[in-house]
Amino acid sequence: MTAQEIQDFIHLYSIVSFKGGRKESGILVNKYNASEACVEYYFIEHSDMPAYKVAFENYDRENCKRLSEKVNLDEIVNIRPVSLADYRIIMQLIDERNKMQFFNN
Repeated sequence: MTAQEIQDFIHLYSIVSFKGGRKESGILVNKYNASEACVEYYFIEHSDMPAYKVAFENYDRENCKRLSEKVNLDEIVNIRPVSLADYRIIMQLIDERNKMQFFNN
């Protein structure tokens, strides 16, 4: 995808499809790299979003860097925004899966 196509999906909870068939839920963020004078794109997986938010609010650059994955635009095949209703369903499914894993251990 191009930078212009991706701009509408920055900071929007989505399902991102990458080359190779990988699909992940999360958000794309962009950051300006002053030393290179360019915009860079990062993906934050759903499971890392709360920790990333805390790190971002505390200006913890190391954890922000650790919790985000730098992506090249040509690695992104498709972005599908997720509605609030879909987000709630995803959260319920994740919670149920986590409970099942807890009880199975």
